[in-house]
Amino acid sequence: MEPNPARRFRSGHSYVAEICTWRILLLFLVSAGCSLLVGFRAERDPELQKLFEVCEGRRRCHSNPWQALLVGNVLLVATAMMMNGYRSYYVFLAAVTFFGVTGVISTQQALAGFSSPGNIAFQAVLVLVGGIRDSGVLDHMFSRLLGPPSRQAKAFLRVQLVTAFLGAFVQQTMVVVAAAPALQRWAPQAKVSTRELLLPITHVAAMAQNLMVVTSTVALTIYQTMPEAQMHMLDPALGCMALTALTCAYNLLATPLLGHTTLQRRSSREHMKHQCQNRYSLTFEVAKGSFLINSTVTQAGLLSVAGAVLIDTDFPTTQPMAAGNRLTFAATAAGVARIRNGSPGLVLEGDPLAVLGAQRHKRRLFEVGISPGSSLVGCKPPICLNQGSLLAARRPQAQSLVSPMPTRRPYRGSPDTESVVVDTAELGEFSGALAAGDILLVEAFLEFADLPEVENDFSFVALVPESAPPRHGRPVDQHRGWLALLLLFLVILFSVANVCDLVFLGLAAVGCCIMLNIVHRESVLQRLDLSIFLTIAGGLGVGQAIKASGLANAWAQLVVAAGKRVAFGHPIGILLALSFISSVLANLMSHTATAALMAPIAMKVCMAESMNVKAAAMVLTFSANASFTTPFASAANIMIKGMGPYEAADFVRYGIPLQVLCLQLVSRARLGRKGLHLVSTTCCLYCYIV
Repeated sequence: MEPNPARRFRSGHSYVAEICTWRILLLFLVSAGCSLLVGFRAERDPELQKLFEVCEGRRRCHSNPWQALLVGNVLLVATAMMMNGYRSYYVFLAAVTFFGVTGVISTQQALAGFSSPGNIAFQAVLVLVGGIRDSGVLDHMFSRLLGPPSRQAKAFLRVQLVTAFLGAFVQQTMVVVAAAPALQRWAPQAKVSTRELLLPITHVAAMAQNLMVVTSTVALTIYQTMPEAQMHMLDPALGCMALTALTCAYNLLATPLLGHTTLQRRSSREHMKHQCQNRYSLTFEVAKGSFLINSTVTQAGLLSVAGAVLIDTDFPTTQPMAAGNRLTFAATAAGVARIRNGSPGLVLEGDPLAVLGAQRHKRRLFEVGISPGSSLVGCKPPICLNQGSLLAARRPQAQSLVSPMPTRRPYRGSPDTESVVVDTAELGEFSGALAAGDILLVEAFLEFADLPEVENDFSFVALVPESAPPRHGRPVDQHRGWLALLLLFLVILFSVANVCDLVFLGLAAVGCCIMLNIVHRESVLQRLDLSIFLTIAGGLGVGQAIKASGLANAWAQLVVAAGKRVAFGHPIGILLALSFISSVLANLMSHTATAALMAPIAMKVCMAESMNVKAAAMVLTFSANASFTTPFASAANIMIKGMGPYEAADFVRYGIPLQVLCLQLVSRARLGRKGLHLVSTTCCLYCYIV
């Protein structure tokens, strides 16, 4: 199995040792020292005490500078930890717990986010969108809407419009997940590289998801944290369309910034052997009615599946595939799961899973190691397992591989990849009797790991992540996907019409999905995103601490002063300052966490300057989602980094001009001549650096 891309703690070190790095400790000590100076001075200076004042009503006001400084120090360290790669929901929950223990917030304030109607409604929408994604309807829509390739500029514009249309109704990450395989098939036909498509469509999806409150975690967080803004479902729509149009126009002009680096071709014998070592060899067959028919392996994206290498075919790879064609892959366990889930209509040769019967949704892929005393030692594949089916086997050290098609040369070339002559003894499938230490790839039911014979025969049992069987490729699955889209449309329509509260509409739609078998009842919990739920819930608790301690008032006055100075006394500079700070934080940590931190500050700014609260909420929504310049700013950026592949410099070079343009548009571009001169100077400085 491939390692989890999440942050991993080094072996031999405790969690405390990992968290308390010297940089974080140094930052904490410097911040604590400055806080002590400010705290002692505030005890003697009434004006400084007023900076941290908290008012409840018109007459009840109090100030506790030490409490505000404590909250500020904790949040500074929390921000540094999130910038260092720690999960935002862990950091937020730890901060909320600390604030509750120290008495900064009450129990009711700390747990308000866990009972938030908007948070629950968003999880219900995720279940709906998960059913749509699993049905393959999004992939089908991408393939249909993209159409035949035309001129490069028109093709690129069409890709962006399709992405913007789907991104308006589905979360950014899910749009990118559905778009990536379709674009990998379509790009060679349009004579463009995937590098020129993936990063731009990610930025388009990031802006398009702001069309409605329910499709953006940032908008939902601000909706919960700033109830005074009275945001409705389609309030962000106008700004969303303007920013999406700006992003599309920028992508059309700036794509050459991504075209200088080309993909490295698989060209050497050593590279081929290295790619196939310690991998399973499986042969897939093109099923009747598959959408892969009449497409080449390049157009189908089968040469760029992560964790899998195409090593042989029974047809020339330059010709379109037909029903019954066979393709042999050397793949990791995760690569096998990606082939099955990303290429509907490509089935294992001989259908080894037919013995498992019905209940496909309960099957998963497992990797198991044969123990020395196993009853399987000496047996030759294929073998029968209780509640499981053997798909492939591999021997980690001494490879004994024989090509399943010995009369053909493995890994035939294509226009995009050179041919490599490799001995048939080096590539192919497992041959001979099983021995202790061999690793098997098994598809089995979830109860497989608890069987008594499994404990006796295998030294370990490892579940392959995201290995649930695909629920697309069949007409009935596509019909269920269209039903899920209809349910999502009805939820949005009834919410806009104020027929019912959004949380009840979402829960009712989930119930309909279960009854119509769009989403199986046992997989509903798998569709929920606990990390988003905890991030929003923890962020709301942190926001309560910022407001209750008086820190929001202090930060708001600093933002007001900085904004007016930057804009040469113009009030619009306050919105510019809010937008700039939000954009910087969103590129350094989670955009949802940024919204949770900045929302209470924006509220205090609006109260102090008598500004429109809804305008400030819109500025935060768009600015926090404009995270273009770092590869770790969002899940979609992390996902496409390896698909391009892209370097960190690509994100910076391509994202900074778009960041500046969005910053100017979000602040309504009312800075006058001096402000426009400032923006022009920034763009010229960027061009000089590049």
